[in-house]
Amino acid sequence: SDSTISCNVTGLTKALDFVDWETSSGTDINNDSKYTITNGIFDETTNSETTTLAVKGSISAVDTNYNCVVGADEWAIVSPNYRKTLVSLDVFAMSSTPKFVTNKVEQMLTCTINGLDDNNPVEVIWRDTSDGTPLTGASDTDYGIDQGTVSSGTQSSVLTIKTDKMKTYNTGSSFTYKCSAKSSQYPESAESTELDVEANVLTFGVEAVSKEVLVGSDSTISCNVTGLTKALDFVDWETSSGTD
Repeated sequence: SDSTISCNVTGLTKALDFVDWETSSGTDINNDSKYTITNGIFDETTNSETTTLAVKGSISAVDTNYNCVVGADEWAIVSPNYRKTLVSLDVFAMSSTPKFVTNKVEQMLTCTINGLDDNNPVEVIWRDTSDGTPLTGASDTDYGIDQGTVSSGTQSSVLTIKTDKMKTYNTGSSFTYKCSAKSSQYPESAESTELDVEANVLTFGVEAVSKEVLVGSDSTISCNVTGLTKALDFVDWETSSGTD
């Protein structure tokens, strides 16, 4: 997605005399298909002016630093000694793998965020796509939310869907929740676009695989259990009369 970073200049009595943006290596940035520069408007109530740089999503794939370059005659900040301020555009990636679930017990969906600073976890927002309302998790009879922590740049947030809520989803159906993230390192950052987190409800089935063989021959019969997300918790065989 497109991103916008900004540079807020304070202590002014009038508009800035010079505004520019450049790469961290000093290359001048122009308004084009990749960037849009907005000089900003002097605010006399706060004695400040904010200039912004909009960066197209197609080029914001990695963490990148830019320089905000300003000149203010009233502060004797003039060419060639304009004030340069480093502004960071840090990026992260979000992912989720579709999951098979059952509707008889609580289930957990995971939203993974990569490319984070280990000391600055993001706030993960979960939504039910039926109405788009953020889920709180706290004291919620239907959901629980674990924000997760950052380790080696990765944070995994888990949405627990409780049993009573899972029972409202039919076997053989699919459902989708959405997760998004908001930076705690840079609180002025906008909430990210939403990522679909999908789940498919399995149907439980037991198929008897019977055999007919010559009398006296060794034989093997089997039972195929489908609709599982993990190994069976118990397996046993008994006679038709119930003898183990």
